[in-house]
Amino acid sequence: MNIDFYLLSWFYDKSLIQTLAINIIPRKKYLRLIWIPIIWWFVTSPWVQLGQWDYIKERGVLRYGTQVSLLSYFKDTQSVSGYEYQILAAFCKAHNLTLEVVIYDNNANLLKDLSIGQIDVAGGHLTVTEQRLKHYKFTQPISNTSVSLVTHYDYRDIEDLSELTEAKGYILAGSSYLNYLSYFNLEQQKRITVSDTYSLFELIREINSKNIDFTIGDSEIITIYQKFIPGLYTPVQISNNQKVAFMTHISRANKLLQKLNQFIVKSEQNGLLETFKKQLLNYIPEIDTANTVTFFNKLQSVWPEVKHWIYEVAEEMDFDPMLLAAISYQESHWDVDATSITGVKGLMMLTRFTAREMKVTDRTDPVQSLRGGIKYFRKMKNKLPKRIRDTDRTKLALAAYNMGYGHLEDARILTQRHGKNPDLWSDVKNYLPKLNQPEVGHTLKHGTANGKTARTYVENIMIFRKLMAWQQQKEQN
Repeated sequence: MNIDFYLLSWFYDKSLIQTLAINIIPRKKYLRLIWIPIIWWFVTSPWVQLGQWDYIKERGVLRYGTQVSLLSYFKDTQSVSGYEYQILAAFCKAHNLTLEVVIYDNNANLLKDLSIGQIDVAGGHLTVTEQRLKHYKFTQPISNTSVSLVTHYDYRDIEDLSELTEAKGYILAGSSYLNYLSYFNLEQQKRITVSDTYSLFELIREINSKNIDFTIGDSEIITIYQKFIPGLYTPVQISNNQKVAFMTHISRANKLLQKLNQFIVKSEQNGLLETFKKQLLNYIPEIDTANTVTFFNKLQSVWPEVKHWIYEVAEEMDFDPMLLAAISYQESHWDVDATSITGVKGLMMLTRFTAREMKVTDRTDPVQSLRGGIKYFRKMKNKLPKRIRDTDRTKLALAAYNMGYGHLEDARILTQRHGKNPDLWSDVKNYLPKLNQPEVGHTLKHGTANGKTARTYVENIMIFRKLMAWQQQKEQN
């Protein structure tokens, strides 16, 4: 498309303007200069213009812009989640549309693209503010939140922002949080950095490490992070409750707003919005906070040194890289030279027997170790009955990886003896700890085993895999 027609494509499909350019407007430049204002008048004329909803229906796609978050949109190798994403996906299904998600690193670019019509709807847990209402329109609220100070242990008991006398703070650039800079005195403002390089999640981790002292965040988001990142405190609530909503262009979006509002109101009345919020709990890690501290420390210090091996081997062997990262972290904390008192070694902590079986000649060679670990995991997985669904097969195979396939089969038999389903991890995991009991072990083919550790092993890996997926989203962006 010629650059002459850039303005014409602000709010309309590029294909429409391109068609006009090719079929109607003459090739000669001086004639084009005459025709461009005519076409511009035509497409913007109140007598002939089509609304945004008409163009969305015509192309069959709703374009949704957002930042990565569990409250908006989050994708890993197994699934897509996010409160806003679920709402819009259901809306699109009801209107026979495809939902196209466009990811942004910051709100500045997000809102710029909304202004020029590159996206139809903006999200990312956007609050309704007076400043934004001057330039955009909002749907009915989909949630409520408030803005709070987020800090660490040293400032946990403060009652007023003025007590942050020597504290170092960061605030996200392009966010509504900038509206609260004036709440700090001039000396404090000099120690606050407005950053467009960090996400809120990364700022939270920096507070956890005490590299910075505070930031400002939405209570809904912070509540999620507090479940698995320790040492976060919100001693001062800065704002009253605020509405969270989707945002659209200020003009030509009336019908789109009407359709969205009808759906949101209906979804609130029938409980669909509440259902979507409850489903978030499935994606929030449940992990000992001490383990989380160690994980985030290793993510910053060791992960950059090992990730190229993990990505390369995962691609070579068609394996989920985030699962491989999580297994190797659980096994060795990404220490290529790790050795246990029982003699297992390397990133994947292979025994001498397993290494020989998987054709690994040097267990401390990271590539060989990763390959051997994948081969052994797949061996365990392939032994399981094909009828078991993949998510359960993965978890059961991890338990076998940790304690041996024979002991896993004993746990499945024990599960079946008690009338539960031996093909479901949610049932089998409850009987793994019983393998530790001698009186139970004697009734099973392979005797006692540390089933309690195997259960923790599997659940930790699935949590670390989820946290690694967040890291992967950041790296890809």
